[in-house]
Amino acid sequence: MPTYDADARPTPGDPRPGRRLRLFHFDIKTYGNYGDTLLFEAVRQTFEGFAGGAAFEVAGSRSLRDPVGPKLVDHINEHYDAVVVGGGGLFLRDTNANARSGWQWNISLEQLRRLEVPIVVFAVGNNRFIDQADFAEPFREHLNLTLDKSVFFGLRNHGSVRTIREYVDHDPQRVEYQPCPTTISSYLFPDLYRERLDDGDGRVLAVESIIGKRQIAAGFDRTRIYADQADVLARLRGEGWRLVSVPHARADMLFADLLRERGLVDSERVLWGSRDVLFRGVADLADLPVILGTRGHAQMVPFGMGTIPLSLHVHHKTRYFATDLGHPEWALDPRVESFTDDLYRTVHDVTERRGELRAELAATRERLYDTTLANLATIYERLTGAAVPPSFTPLTPKERRLAARTYDVSLEKARAEERLRTTEARLGEKDAQLRSLGAEVEQSRATLRTVRASLARGSLVSRAADRARRLVRPR
Repeated sequence: MPTYDADARPTPGDPRPGRRLRLFHFDIKTYGNYGDTLLFEAVRQTFEGFAGGAAFEVAGSRSLRDPVGPKLVDHINEHYDAVVVGGGGLFLRDTNANARSGWQWNISLEQLRRLEVPIVVFAVGNNRFIDQADFAEPFREHLNLTLDKSVFFGLRNHGSVRTIREYVDHDPQRVEYQPCPTTISSYLFPDLYRERLDDGDGRVLAVESIIGKRQIAAGFDRTRIYADQADVLARLRGEGWRLVSVPHARADMLFADLLRERGLVDSERVLWGSRDVLFRGVADLADLPVILGTRGHAQMVPFGMGTIPLSLHVHHKTRYFATDLGHPEWALDPRVESFTDDLYRTVHDVTERRGELRAELAATRERLYDTTLANLATIYERLTGAAVPPSFTPLTPKERRLAARTYDVSLEKARAEERLRTTEARLGEKDAQLRSLGAEVEQSRATLRTVRASLARGSLVSRAADRARRLVRPR
C-alpha cells in the first residue's frame, strides 16, 4: 500500500511550514548532449525561482547514474528535506543499465527503503524506444516503491503518464503530468526570448537528426532516412530556404557532415562539447522560426523559446510531445512512402502560418507554465502543509552567469570524483592482485620448504642405509 497520504499533514519532525526547503537533486551534468546539459539546470532554476526563491533550495546534487550507497542515503536523511529525481527520459533499461532499479536511477531497493525523506519525481519521461524490449527486473517493484515514497510523481508528457501507469500496482492516478521545464524556457530566461523574429519571409529551417542503433534495430533505415531528409532540404534550399545545422550531440554529426558534403548548410551552431553552451544554446535557438529534429529536446528546447518544432516519429517521445501540442501531424513517419512529400508540404505549411502558429504555441506554453507553478505549489504544500501562491522569479543575466560558472565547477568536481573512483577501483584491483601474488609466493615458499625437508629426510635415510650396509658387509 502507498506510504504517502495526500490528505495528511506533516507530523513533528517534518519540514516546517514557511521555510525554504533543502532539496537534494539526482541529476546529470554533461556537455555531451545539449538536452541533458540544459535540462537538469532548468529543473533547478524552476524550483529555486518558485515563490521568489523562498520555497526551495537545491542544496546538493549527485549524478543519478552513480550507484547510491548507504553513506549518501544517511547524509540525505540527515541534511535534506526532500529528494528530487529528474527530469529527463529516465525510464530506459539500457542507458545506465543496472540490476538495482531497472531504470536509470541507480539506487537499490535496499537503499531506497532506507531513504527517509520524501521523493519528488519531476518531469521524467518514459524513454522506451519503438519495439524495444520491456523493462527488466526489478523495474516494476522499484517503480512502485519509488511512487510510494513520493509526494509528487510527475511525468513530462501524457504518453509517458499513460504508459507508466500500466506498471503501477495501486492508485495509478498518482502518476501526474509535469511538462519538461525546457518547454517553458521563455519564462525561465525571458531576456533571451524574442517576442518577434526578424526572419524576413520566414524561410529559415534549423535541422538535427540522429537515427541510432535502437532505431536501426526497430527497422529504421538510417541511410535512406538521412538521404530523404537531405533531398527535401536540397529542394527547399533551391527555393531560397536558409538551413541552420544544430547538432545536439556527437552522434548528430553524421547527419550534419552529410549536409555539409552536399553543400546544404548555410551555418552551424554546435550545441555540444563546449563549456559555454549552457545558456548560449538557448539564445542560439531563440531566433529560429522552425526546427526539424529527431531528439526530444530538439523539439522541447526550441519550442520553449518560440520555435515551431517538427520531428520524425522515430521514437515514441517525439509523437507524445507533438500530440501534447495538439499537432500529432508534426511528428512525421519516415517509413511511409509519402514521407518526402509530407515533409516538404509540412515545412511549407508551418512557415506560411508561422505568425498564427507562434501565437498558438505561446498560449500552449503559458498553460505549461501555469501547470508547472501549480505543481510546485502542490509539492510545497504536501511537504509542509502550508499553501504558497504560485509565482516565479527568473534569474537575472548576472545570476545566470554565476549559475553557469557553478554548473561548470560542479561538473568538473563530478568528473574529478569519477576519476578518483576509477583510480581507487584500479588500485583496489592492483592491491588484490598483489595480495593474490603474495599468497602465491608464500605458497611457493611453503612448497619449497616441504621439498627441502623431504630431500633432507631422503639424504638422512640414504646415509643410514649406507652405514647399515657397511656394518653387515663381510670383512
